[in-house]
Amino acid sequence: MQYAWDNGISCVLTDKMNEHTPSSAQPKNKIILINLNWYNQSEIIFQMAHEIGHVINNDEGVLYYSSFSNKSSYERNANLKALDILIPIYLDIIGDYNSDSVFPFMEAFCIPNRLENDVLNAFRNSISKQAN
Repeated sequence: MQYAWDNGISCVLTDKMNEHTPSSAQPKNKIILINLNWYNQSEIIFQMAHEIGHVINNDEGVLYYSSFSNKSSYERNANLKALDILIPIYLDIIGDYNSDSVFPFMEAFCIPNRLENDVLNAFRNSISKQAN
């Protein structure tokens, strides 16, 4: 949430929605809505980073989180931005990166297995940025 605030993004967190109502973003208004009642609580952090990604990427329209959708370029790019947001935070917490860091990261944030190559690339990019 601090990342959102640092980037001028407003966050609405609610536990009043149905457990299957996805979180969403309105990039034009720089606001995200996070469903804290989501049926898989472990996904919420990745959802938040994903929705922030839609705003930072200036995607069009109102966009809804889907753990199954990766077909549109908006969704893919929001996933990539979410990884760019979360990985440096994760590395600050765990310390040094090693090859065993990727799968615990994916498991902790319920990142779909289909994003494994993207996660590996994002880890490499984050490590090289930290080295510079």
